[in-house]
Amino acid sequence: MSNLTILRSYVQAAESLPSSILFSQSPKNIVIFDAYPKSIFHFLVLPRIQEPTLSVSRLNNLHSLLSGDKETAKGVIGGLAEDAAQAKKEIEDEMVNKYGFKWGVWTGFHGAPSMAYVCISFRQNVWNY
Repeated sequence: MSNLTILRSYVQAAESLPSSILFSQSPKNIVIFDAYPKSIFHFLVLPRIQEPTLSVSRLNNLHSLLSGDKETAKGVIGGLAEDAAQAKKEIEDEMVNKYGFKWGVWTGFHGAPSMAYVCISFRQNVWNY
């Protein structure tokens, strides 16, 4: 399995992913633990493939998503934001439970994506980013 397409593989096999990879899922997206976390809490939100509207090629990167139908792209990005917000709330709850307080969480697209798949990355704010 190519490292560049591993995220696509995770989406295609979401129902069988172990809890060490899969954090949560919804009808539109899955949320996974980042394999190379840069902080205590670091996750990726990945849209599900929904043929024919959301094909593998359409979800290859942000440019390919935005190149097609704008309403579909807006729906995908909105869905990613919704699931990221829900996961962020769960993370903040765990921060409070485990550490007694919560701190900032950054959410966004990678400036220079290293994988072949659209995703939102979010993690807690760290000073040495």
